[in-house]
Amino acid sequence: MNTSYLLVLLVLTFGSLINSIKWARFAQREHYLGGSVTKFYFRWVKSRTSNYLFYIALLISGVVSLWLYYFPIIVVVLTLITPFGLSFSARTSKVENTERLLRVNKVYYFIIISISAVSLVVELGYLLALLANMFSYFVYDQCLKILYNYEKSLTQHFVDDASSKLKKLQIPIVAITGSYSKTTTKNVLHQILSTQNSVFSTKESFNNRLGIAKAINEDLKDSNELAIIEMGTYGIGEIREICSWVRPHIAVITGIAPVHLERMKSLENILDAKSEIVELAGSVVINGDDELLLNQARLWTNQKLVFDCSITSNQAMVFVDFQNGTHSIFVKGKKLLTVDAPELLQLSIALSTGVLLALDLNVSEYFSKITSLDKTSHRQSVITSDLGHKIIDNSFNSNPMAIEHSLKLFSDESTTDSKKYLVTPGMIELGSDQFSLNYAFGVESSKVIDQALVIGHTNKNSLLLAFQENNIPAYWFPNRTEAVNYLNTIIKKEDVVLFENDLPDHYP
Repeated sequence: MNTSYLLVLLVLTFGSLINSIKWARFAQREHYLGGSVTKFYFRWVKSRTSNYLFYIALLISGVVSLWLYYFPIIVVVLTLITPFGLSFSARTSKVENTERLLRVNKVYYFIIISISAVSLVVELGYLLALLANMFSYFVYDQCLKILYNYEKSLTQHFVDDASSKLKKLQIPIVAITGSYSKTTTKNVLHQILSTQNSVFSTKESFNNRLGIAKAINEDLKDSNELAIIEMGTYGIGEIREICSWVRPHIAVITGIAPVHLERMKSLENILDAKSEIVELAGSVVINGDDELLLNQARLWTNQKLVFDCSITSNQAMVFVDFQNGTHSIFVKGKKLLTVDAPELLQLSIALSTGVLLALDLNVSEYFSKITSLDKTSHRQSVITSDLGHKIIDNSFNSNPMAIEHSLKLFSDESTTDSKKYLVTPGMIELGSDQFSLNYAFGVESSKVIDQALVIGHTNKNSLLLAFQENNIPAYWFPNRTEAVNYLNTIIKKEDVVLFENDLPDHYP
């Protein structure tokens, strides 16, 4: 191999190694799922016309490189800047150099360097290194798949330790899942039970296999009398696996909604995945206003105690009625007590009451010790800015079920003099319903707001179309920072701003 070809080979290899910085962010944010890097790569490519052009130019340059030895340098440049807009640094999803990520990168580096070494040995020139550079995102995905089973076995001792700890304590365990309000319900239940008991609960977002194990191993104390464990899922079988060693006594399902449809494909799959939490539990507490869930619960009544909790029907076992800032709690049609708390907590209060009944605890006694119930951060929190205007912060996450509550709160916090601004990238992970559900969000928002600031490319077309058709002034910004900078130039003290969702920056 002559010097020119060797130099090109080195440039291609080095370019592929640098690209790992971008792919690592995709991989870590998507929980190291094999295939996620390629999926998000093409999501960025399809997000804007310029990226289509860059990608086509990349493919053409790759073909030309077979004849012109200096063209691979153009390929390297194109792979570094494609997809355009995806920077090597990050705003929201900063890469943490965990041991797992380092192992993935080591395997990736090994494969990339090995490809170049093979090219040298068998005298293939730079062909293999060229392909590896052009499709480095695919190579990174294969590294994730190669390491999947190894990573799981490597961390099994953490799970075993957590399981042993739970078995040793032999305390009642409440497991909570659902498409929405998991964390809020966990926090409300923790506040109520903690008035009289030493309660352990998993930290915010520590709701997968390793997160739960980590929380138990680090924070569960011998003095704890109850445990509350939040469980999330991205697929069938995940919750079943967690429950096999957590072994909850009481299962809580907050509701089923089209969240994570991109991964789960259908509401029926979501229902099946969430229902796995019930299998080992003796008692089940459900959102009785959810028809899918209520129908499913009929299959459980012969084997388990089912507590249906409602915020709309006084026929449910637990009914919580909200009026004028006060929640009235009814059990089997009998009013037990009232509690002052934000309307957002209505469902969580109902489900928490169901858990108290399942634990055979005195509902009135526990609620009587409550002085206040706090909302979870970034869930429809109302704050006042330094400039004096009100901000409704619902930036943690957004789903179709939460939209109605956010918009109602928007209206409640406004006056006749207020101008109402919506700042949002829309909702994500909705699969084939992505466009239609975000369009519907835009239509509903148009009934309340005066102006919309749309962020990012993901839902740009659906949201702007909805606002345009409903005569709402709407402006598009590539990121949140630019949107906020613009907002600060026009907002007045009496105005109200709703931040609905915060798009992770591995989304376009």
